Amino acid sequence: MVRPSEVIATIKHPAVIAAREGLGQVGRQGASAFLADGHRLVSQAIRSRADIQSIFFLHPLAGAEEEALLERALEAGFACHLVRKGVFFRMLGLGYETSVGVLAVVRRPPSADITQVARGDVCMLLGEQIQDPRNVGVLVRTADAWETACTVFTSDSADPYCRAAVRSSTSSIFRMPLAIVSDLPACLERLKANSLRIIGTSAHAEVPCWDADLSAPCAIVLGNESVGLSESVRKVCDEMVTIPMHGGAESLNVTVAGGIMLYERARQRARARRAVRHDG
Repeated sequence: MVRPSEVIATIKHPAVIAAREGLGQVGRQGASAFLADGHRLVSQAIRSRADIQSIFFLHPLAGAEEEALLERALEAGFACHLVRKGVFFRMLGLGYETSVGVLAVVRRPPSADITQVARGDVCMLLGEQIQDPRNVGVLVRTADAWETACTVFTSDSADPYCRAAVRSSTSSIFRMPLAIVSDLPACLERLKANSLRIIGTSAHAEVPCWDADLSAPCAIVLGNESVGLSESVRKVCDEMVTIPMHGGAESLNVTVAGGIMLYERARQRARARRAVRHDG
């Protein structure tokens, strides 16, 4: 474990150039990496064994927590660098300074193969044209909290690897398999071929979510924050369900709807397991 002695003071340093190229900040290639910034996210990235390209610490280190994190990162074998303020916040991509003192450049994993994921007794959560990156991140976090095999977003959704989405995922982005698809109806047809029931959600559907069978292998599909699911996606769904509401709100936030649907599936499965134990 060798503590870095050089303090990088220019964005032309090879380590900074490589990081910025991966992030899509320079060059003509698209982003092959994403940022995890802040002590908690970087700690979780290390703990989750994320594919970390390099870690950059603002010099001088803020205190004992950053010192300990640097030691952990070095012990884990990651390339660590000390950088000056100007370089650090240039990499962070903000027009202002924050209290963040460490950032990790994490390689983006390949998009999950849905035909491989959709095997056995699984549940998948899919979002069509989810526009707010914070909603995308919270949906990843919500899926990670339940028995969800994969989260899928359409390519016209917000980037799940942008800073707002990564921060909103609160580290679930490092664990949850993700797939990005351009043709959601075709994706759903492939899931059907793998024996998954396609459950669409709509505020205007007639079947309450608790009356639908969510305990079997299924794909739960959530629509755009403003207009819901497209007609082409609705046609592929085996069943459209609603989350009954009794107050004055017209609709639920898409992340709340996703959480309720996954909770309802977990509730139904727990009830089924209790019934089997009782009958046995």
